[in-house]
Amino acid sequence: MPHRLPPVRDADHYPASMFNRVSVRLVRDVCGWLSGGADQDAADVAWRLPDGNAVCCLEVLLEARANWLNCPDPTLWKTGDAHRLLIDSAAPRLTDVYRLTEQGPTVLRVLVDFLDDTDRFHPGSMRIAALRTELDRAAAKFPAAMADESVWRLAKRIFTAMRADGVDLADDVAVDAWAAAFGAASTERRRAVLGGLLDRQPELLTSQFVIRDSQVAAIAPGMPVPPQLRRHDPDTCQDCLEAPVNPPVALPPINELADAARESALVRKMVACGRWAGAGRRVTRQAFPSAADTRSLGAALGVGVRDSVRDPRDHLGLIRGWRLAMDTEILRLHRTAVVAGPVLPALERAVADDTDPEHTLRVWKDIVDIALTGPTQLAAGDNPIPKLDEFCRPWGPRALGELYRINEPVQLDDLVDTLITDYHGSDAEEMLAVMIGAAVRTGLVAGTEAGAVAVTVPANAEIDQLARHSSVLFGEPAWAVAPIPGTRVELTPLGRHFVRLNLLAEGTNAPLLEPAT
Repeated sequence: MPHRLPPVRDADHYPASMFNRVSVRLVRDVCGWLSGGADQDAADVAWRLPDGNAVCCLEVLLEARANWLNCPDPTLWKTGDAHRLLIDSAAPRLTDVYRLTEQGPTVLRVLVDFLDDTDRFHPGSMRIAALRTELDRAAAKFPAAMADESVWRLAKRIFTAMRADGVDLADDVAVDAWAAAFGAASTERRRAVLGGLLDRQPELLTSQFVIRDSQVAAIAPGMPVPPQLRRHDPDTCQDCLEAPVNPPVALPPINELADAARESALVRKMVACGRWAGAGRRVTRQAFPSAADTRSLGAALGVGVRDSVRDPRDHLGLIRGWRLAMDTEILRLHRTAVVAGPVLPALERAVADDTDPEHTLRVWKDIVDIALTGPTQLAAGDNPIPKLDEFCRPWGPRALGELYRINEPVQLDDLVDTLITDYHGSDAEEMLAVMIGAAVRTGLVAGTEAGAVAVTVPANAEIDQLARHSSVLFGEPAWAVAPIPGTRVELTPLGRHFVRLNLLAEGTNAPLLEPAT
């Protein structure tokens, strides 16, 4: 019988700090397919995953594929991907965590079986028979590649040495002590660990080493540890100690909050998107609807789309909605078609008037969390630029947090200036300030559609012609395209509820005013 495969977390875990939502869901679905499937195919492959470590092997390989090969979609496999993942990426960089040498190719075969059996391959993937052949060839070379020390990168050498020394990688004190000792070690000890790297990078003989999660940094003598690699101690961190106290906020009854969530534009758009797909609409090899279906999708979402728009990538409002629907599983790809995803029924129940308000708010928040923390796409196109997306992504949530602390309407320009000063000082470069302003405004769009943020533009405001044109062209509000003097922004009661829940989840004090009697 297939057996359940809980993800194991132990000292050998290779951290999945950037594990994307698509991969998280796919690993979950693979486990469900193996453990809950009654068909013979599922039972036939279950024996290949002997323990929960296999789940973590799959997580590690999918994370490596996303981070090092820029392949974030685990359902899209092109010619050469299996070799690049196992031989070019995993072997030089990953230790034998979770018996990766033994189980790595096995879990990838299980993934291929799952995608084939459930018809979940991306339409742009290579032929399945060819993928299996390529994977078998890479698997045959994988054990030797994993053991070939001549190609090992710095992190693999360091983590292998730490594991050999019995260091608990989950123990920060032990990790720091090992790094300090290695930094003071003799040349012979360094060469034993670093091997041929010293021939290519002789500066490693005098470097100090900092180890944080899955990262290893070599720092020249006398140089400070970069801020992103310092241990964070909230008891001594000056920023934490000086952080403003959250004010007590008033919230309306839960029924009123649930009603506001049901009426939000974001929820209505996601329901319409799922119903538009229904039992299935054909997609292209790029996994987008046809030009005709793109325009019908726009009509369903209430977005005007020009005849020249060929697929959602040509329209900023459409591509954001499309990606959010995929991220929230309102939509799901099945090889050559897009269908309504498994979350649509729960969302439809959530918008019913007689639904438990707590259920409505829970479903609404799940979608809004993803909308506000997902890729921040500043322009139409295929994919966000990774570095730009990494920079832009936090500014929407930061803006909501600042609005929560202010707890009253504020000029949007003043909000942007406050955030720039808080994070980059009052002398931030002009280009940086422009980028942050664009990221903040873009990040607030999802909040307004979710009913969490209210934006008021003066009736007599002068709107730049380019902003007006872009607003019509891409379906974005003009205030999100360019600064409009006098624009004011504030959290709605639903927005305060949303931010407060996230603050409480982080362990932050977020007091609530008692209702007046």
